[in-house]
Amino acid sequence: MASVSPAPKILLTGATGYIGGTILTNLLNSSHPTLEKATFTCLIRGSLERGTLLSSTYGARVQPIAYTDLNDLELTTQVASEHDIVINAGIGYHAASAQALLHGLAQRKAAAGRDVWMIHTSGTSNLGEQAISKRWVEEDDPDREFDDERDDVYGYEKSREEVHSYIQRSTELSVVDQGRALGVETVVVMPPLIYGFGTGLFNKKSVQIPSYVRSVLEYGRAVVLGDGTGVRDFLHVEDLAALYRIVVLDILEKKGMSLPRAEKAIIFSAGGRFSWMDIAQCVADVCLKEGRIKDRQVRSIGLEEGVKIFSSYLEEVDEDMLELGLSGNSRTVSSVAKRLGWKPTRTQDDWQKGLVEDIRATLRVQ
Repeated sequence: MASVSPAPKILLTGATGYIGGTILTNLLNSSHPTLEKATFTCLIRGSLERGTLLSSTYGARVQPIAYTDLNDLELTTQVASEHDIVINAGIGYHAASAQALLHGLAQRKAAAGRDVWMIHTSGTSNLGEQAISKRWVEEDDPDREFDDERDDVYGYEKSREEVHSYIQRSTELSVVDQGRALGVETVVVMPPLIYGFGTGLFNKKSVQIPSYVRSVLEYGRAVVLGDGTGVRDFLHVEDLAALYRIVVLDILEKKGMSLPRAEKAIIFSAGGRFSWMDIAQCVADVCLKEGRIKDRQVRSIGLEEGVKIFSSYLEEVDEDMLELGLSGNSRTVSSVAKRLGWKPTRTQDDWQKGLVEDIRATLRVQ
């Protein structure tokens, strides 16, 4: 008699967050036979109250485990050691917790004798120009696009780190390097700016767009870092979650045979493009229409003033994080994801409508 494969058991961090919560619901709601019986362990920071809500909503398929915080490394390692797949969808720049997950997976591999995987969430700000501070400017190719199938993204990020370190980029690189050293398979998903309403139980809003809106309400005028001409990609949060599902299914059904490995396993996820002035101007226009400001003018600001304005809304922001996260060029081509069968369903028109919806949703609670 053929043996019955056990139901997949996946560890997810960030389940109460915007991206992680949407990934969880996408996987839970999948009708794919491989995922219908999958169970999910969710590390929940602080009180188990939110974990209780997860359990009562989703039932036995979700097992919340409370831990103190991201620095609760011993428990993080222990829980990871009980899983073959970890989706790290929490804070992408907390290196110690990412390393703890990797060490737990390495223990799992040693005990079970099979491949283990970590899907790590990073971001395309790692590739961003820093034209305001002049720390990194693509002078030879100002319209540079990065293609994850064609280009050595890992090597490029390494060269950037040698010039000037960025915490999210250094964390991502440490995941790739340590995963290789420990024999843990790693896949880095590198989202651009994410928009749209999340489908999780808790945080349903993006980060950047609400921060723009709150800054306008506090200071009475829309602002943009530098001249606002920098271009970046966007993606709807549900389209991002769909990519995670595709990656997970490839691991479960094909043992990851379709996925790139090690340094090549850095995957982009672009849905379209915008300029930073596009966002600032849209925020100004919607706020003016709603009677929250007196004119639609957007004021250019520098990094020092930007930190003063945005530090109330963006966690642990400094000039470096602000410049990479809210200005500059970062264009990507998602060749790997498309080869895997991923296709974002939201169009450029959906982005324009979604941007306005995100702005109005923030205004309703301010």
